[in-house]
Amino acid sequence: MLTTFAGTLSCPVAIGHIFHIRAKSIDDAERLDIGFQADKTNDSDALLHLSIRYEDQRIVRNARLGGQWQQPEQHSDPSSKVLQRIVTGATFCFFHMCAGDLKLIANISPLPPHPPGKVFTVYILVGDQQFHIAFEGSHVCSFPIKGPLAEVKSITITKDVHQVLCVDHRQSFPFPFPALQSEDSSYYFSNDVPKPFLPGHIIILTAIPFGNPRGGFILKFNENGSKKQALHFNPRFDPHYVVVRNSHASDALDFRQEERSGGFPFIIDQQFKLAIGLAEQEFKFAINGSKFETYTYKNNRQLDVLNGFRIECTNGLQLEVTAVDHYYSGVPNCDGFEEYSDPDVDIM
Repeated sequence: MLTTFAGTLSCPVAIGHIFHIRAKSIDDAERLDIGFQADKTNDSDALLHLSIRYEDQRIVRNARLGGQWQQPEQHSDPSSKVLQRIVTGATFCFFHMCAGDLKLIANISPLPPHPPGKVFTVYILVGDQQFHIAFEGSHVCSFPIKGPLAEVKSITITKDVHQVLCVDHRQSFPFPFPALQSEDSSYYFSNDVPKPFLPGHIIILTAIPFGNPRGGFILKFNENGSKKQALHFNPRFDPHYVVVRNSHASDALDFRQEERSGGFPFIIDQQFKLAIGLAEQEFKFAINGSKFETYTYKNNRQLDVLNGFRIECTNGLQLEVTAVDHYYSGVPNCDGFEEYSDPDVDIM
């Protein structure tokens, strides 16, 4: 099964940001491309374009500026000044400033062999002069930053893609956000952001549920990277056809009373767009252009302790995630947010 991913970022890219991407290529993949672009269109300018070439096990990196491709770089870069220290599941955990550039402490190694059809992990650290790229736990190359970082507003993952599992945007410098930045492969999909949400922020998830029609999925907002859920949004298909909303009442992870009103707007094998409005006092939900339900925050300053969401699938249901778009409306109560869940409305 071929898929693609295209999403808009939650905030401008800055020095010290890290992107964590996990994906799986199709079994006979020839290449898979990752673009850090000005928008989601195919001909968009890109400050960084990574092309994983499976035939000869290399990563080609390039930039597209003013509509023109620049000179590509194709070799590994073991002589780079960047150092890494990679621990606990290929997580970058220690950073410092050195010689005018942000450095990673770790071992340097060439691109490891990686067959198609397997899940892979890419980390991209944004330095003050270069993007530093690690593949499967090893630093492989860097690429000069050839334009303003503010021009990077979208991420695309295209070509021979089977599944996208993680598109995390995090901050490592001057302080980590989220505070805990470990790799957790137990989730079906994750999407971190590098700073706290503000009231008026809208997240738009585009996905297709498939597989076992008697399964379900759970969209979770956890607090401060812990297991405590501020939101447990759980569509349950056949035979329940209900969307359960809940949260943990304490650090003991005991749930509150479930909320189940609103009907069931999801259909197996059909794409949906779910808009989540992060208002001043509550989560607001809209699906395919129509308001759905709300869930009141249970803690004061709830948005300050949220750093993104996770998706877990249950009982054989699967979810093909094709887009996660972030949009700051500037309207604290998220009035009109439902329009962004309309299938005909796209955020570029």
